[in-house]
Amino acid sequence: MRYSAKPSKKNGPERLREEKMKILIVEDQLSIQEKLRFVLEGHGSIDTALNGREAVEAFCRALANRSPYDLVLMDIQMPEMDGQTALKEMRKAEVTMSKANLLSWDKKLAFIVMVTSLEDPGNCMEAYFKGRCNGYITKPVDSRELLDKLRDNGLIP
Repeated sequence: MRYSAKPSKKNGPERLREEKMKILIVEDQLSIQEKLRFVLEGHGSIDTALNGREAVEAFCRALANRSPYDLVLMDIQMPEMDGQTALKEMRKAEVTMSKANLLSWDKKLAFIVMVTSLEDPGNCMEAYFKGRCNGYITKPVDSRELLDKLRDNGLIP
């Protein structure tokens, strides 16, 4: 569930559990994966994937269980399936589930941020325009930049 400007009628731990995001970190370098996990712990439940194929499987499974991810942080260069392809597959799955009325109308699409060492305009343009990502952050990851981006987009308080 996303953070909401509407006050919750529930208090204490019950309210906090409701407001936690569901996060998927897709990164084949374990040191970067752990850094992202450290930065985001406390902001939601975190799952990880080592490549695009694992990420798409987890993403589709979450959609099918009506428990979609709120936030996905994904590398571009990965084995088995790159992040650009995985991003497009995830967006395609959201459209398919929405058309089949299996994705609740009040649930927003996942907020997907590409986290990569590739700064070239071609990759950036492909991620934004062909993959419809919501953000693009270059490595090494600046924790403050990431948290500011999430805060600016209402994902964290």
